[in-house]
Amino acid sequence: MRDLIMTILTAGLQLVILATLGYVINFLYSKIGTEKTKRYFEIAKMIVRGVEQEFGAGNGADKKAEAVNLIKKIVGNKLTEEEIDKLIEAAVFEMNYVLNLKGLSTTSKKT
Repeated sequence: MRDLIMTILTAGLQLVILATLGYVINFLYSKIGTEKTKRYFEIAKMIVRGVEQEFGAGNGADKKAEAVNLIKKIVGNKLTEEEIDKLIEAAVFEMNYVLNLKGLSTTSKKT
């Protein structure tokens, strides 16, 4: 019974993550365009992975601040704070989703 509940909760969490990621990406498409969003999202994913590797588990606020600074250096003033925040959140959601699919646990849910 416990395994069934955990399976249902895991599936529910994955649906929430996918829905949230979809919402964030659609928001960014409407704000900055499809091609630019794809390019900026790839940049954000690389930065989030690099910052995660550099800082390790925990330190969410420090990791996010570092990711914001690096994205600002790369894209300049082309994105607002809100757009950068959404890109980082989407990259973190995707990273955690992939890790969960592979059966790896994440101790830090936010960058």
